[in-house]
Parts: sequence; structure tokens; C-alpha cells
Amino acid sequence: MSNLSKTACLPPLRHESRGFSLMEMIIVLLILGLTVGIALPRIGAGWKRMSDREVVQDIVQTLKRARLRALYSGEVTVFRIRGADRLYGFELPLNHGIPDNVDIFADKLPVDPETRDNVILFYPDGSLTGSDLGIVFDRQRTFRISIHPLFGTVQFYEVQS
Repeated sequence: MSNLSKTACLPPLRHESRGFSLMEMIIVLLILGLTVGIALPRIGAGWKRMSDREVVQDIVQTLKRARLRALYSGEVTVFRIRGADRLYGFELPLNHGIPDNVDIFADKLPVDPETRDNVILFYPDGSLTGSDLGIVFDRQRTFRISIHPLFGTVQFYEVQS
């Protein structure tokens, strides 16, 4: 046999791979950096919106509990917002804090002359005094809590500016 026929039957030579080249590693790190750079601000904004909604939902749940207490106890229940101390609630002492980045606008609510608290009175028949609350986060995102004056149902929604 000739030399040509022997080499044609041999399998191709394999180069042993020992890892990634420096160029491949740089490209992968560049792609990862771009992905994180694009995704991280969106994730952070989503967490912020979720935190805002948790504060609003806590206020809404406290309002609903105040209404239920009035219905079940047969007595007027007073929901209070004490702006000077940044507190709200219906049980004294007030035990719910208002975060520093939150402004609550309760200008249309009656004011307790003794404590200067803005109040919503829930009556045993399900009705109430008071109306809407405005909640502003970081002077940018606004939510409105709406309370039906006759039925006492509480709803909230984000106001688009």
C-alpha cells in the first residue's frame, strides 16, 4: 500500500480544548453586563411600585377593619390620620406609621377639635363621614382611596398624571 491510502483512512486530528479563550470570556462578560444594566433599573422600579402598593393596601385594610368594627360593635368607630406624628389607625394609641416618602392628603376630612386629627367616622349602619384620601409617594406617584359614603366600600386606584 502506498502512503496516500494509509493517511486517508486515519481519523482527523482533534485539538484538545482546555477552556475558553480570553476573547470569548470578554464577550460573555460584556453581554452579561449589558443584560444586568438593562434589567436592574426595571426590577428596582418594580420593587418600588410593589412597596407603594403595600402601604396603600395597609391603609385600605385598616379602613375596612374600622368599618367592620363599627358594624359589629354597634358603636361609632373613628379612623384617624395624625399628620403631625405621621400616624394613622382606629385604635388608640395610633399604631400605623406613615413612611417618610409618603404624603397623605386628607384635607376634605373632618377635623377632631381636641386632637387636630383628620377623621373618618364609621357608623354602625355602615355609613360614614369623610370621603377620599390622596396618597403621594416621593411626590411622583399618586393613589386615590375612595370610600363610598353610603355603603362604606373602600377602593383604591393609581392616578395617572
